Amino acid sequence: MTTAFQVIEAVGLVLLSMYLSYSLCALVAQPRRLPPHRAPLQFTFIIPALNEAAVIGATLRNLRAAAPGARLVVIDDGSEDGTAAQVEAVGQADPGVRLLRRVPPQARTGKGEALNWAVAQLLQRGLLPDVPLDKQLLVVFDADGRLDEAARVFADPDVMAAQARIRVRQSGAGARGWRGLLGRLLLLQQDLEFYIVRHIQLLRQRVETVGLGGNGQFMRVSYLADRLAAGQDPWPPVLLEDFASGLEVRLASPRHRLVFLESGVTQQGLTDVRRFVRQRARWTHGNLQCFPNLPRIWRTPMPLGARLDLTYFLAQPWLNLLTLGLLVYYPARALGRLLTGEVNWALTAALTLPGLILPLAWVFLYSRENRLGLRQAAFAAAGLPVYTFIMMMSVPLAFRNFLRGEHGWAKTARHAEA
Repeated sequence: MTTAFQVIEAVGLVLLSMYLSYSLCALVAQPRRLPPHRAPLQFTFIIPALNEAAVIGATLRNLRAAAPGARLVVIDDGSEDGTAAQVEAVGQADPGVRLLRRVPPQARTGKGEALNWAVAQLLQRGLLPDVPLDKQLLVVFDADGRLDEAARVFADPDVMAAQARIRVRQSGAGARGWRGLLGRLLLLQQDLEFYIVRHIQLLRQRVETVGLGGNGQFMRVSYLADRLAAGQDPWPPVLLEDFASGLEVRLASPRHRLVFLESGVTQQGLTDVRRFVRQRARWTHGNLQCFPNLPRIWRTPMPLGARLDLTYFLAQPWLNLLTLGLLVYYPARALGRLLTGEVNWALTAALTLPGLILPLAWVFLYSRENRLGLRQAAFAAAGLPVYTFIMMMSVPLAFRNFLRGEHGWAKTARHAEA
């Protein structure tokens, strides 16, 4: 039994060391300088929408204000509300707004499938600007996204994709009492999480493994056209189609580059715990679907740092499952040692303090950037364990859905904003 305890605790030490090493590297990562000039590019914004009548009009107006010369394309993926009518109403006054409608049984088969279909339609029907495809960018936006500013990095012809920084708007937690408090905690923690993701992306940029997200994703149209012409979908049929699309860019050619953009987008956060857990379970489920790509990663020519980073990312669901087991084991083991007087306090402190100091360092840096007051910073720090617990609830759900083969796609519900 003693040997079993030693093995379990050794696994815990390895996981803690991996987490601390990766987090410290991300903590000190710095942004690169932008190129001094921009290429003359044409932008087409593509917005997958499913029952988004509450937000689609505001999204189109915000995008038009931010990008006056761009084309705005909405994919109505079988909506049952007034989404299509809202888009058509905006399109009557703005000829640069286009509506593409998918109907059953093709509709609601996944966001990646909707994007693949829409790009094929744009190419086949001549709906893109009349300029060379390598001078065009497709920008994927959620129906609640808002553009802050454009980027310059595609002046480099090897850059095939880019991901903008994401910020979470602190709005929508209007309920009173504990529900409102929990909603505000979720909003703040999601923005803090994306702040940490920003640092991770800066680290990934060093090894050319920037991850693509579902909002603020930029893709060169010539790359998309080449993939479709070769009979390959740019967005694979998985629940984490955004990351998978970036992985395909990276694996398609050693020359291809993915870039992280500091200029970013804002999006709604989730204030309901059930919706949040379902969203994170879908993300983890999609990660599990991407895991079979691991052999391709180690066969494809790329730096060792890139292989290690992608391997670590794809292993996250399994590492989180181990962590859940350790979160049950360690308190029980600690209680047993406390009752028998076998606690090594010096070792316990040495193992516990780094795991506490690092999250507090993230809160400090986030609070400094956002100029949070002491009360709000304390709220962010106190909410971290709660947020972590809620996120970990999604891991068993993801594994259950994955093992049952329940790969269906469910769009995260949104709320209207003023």
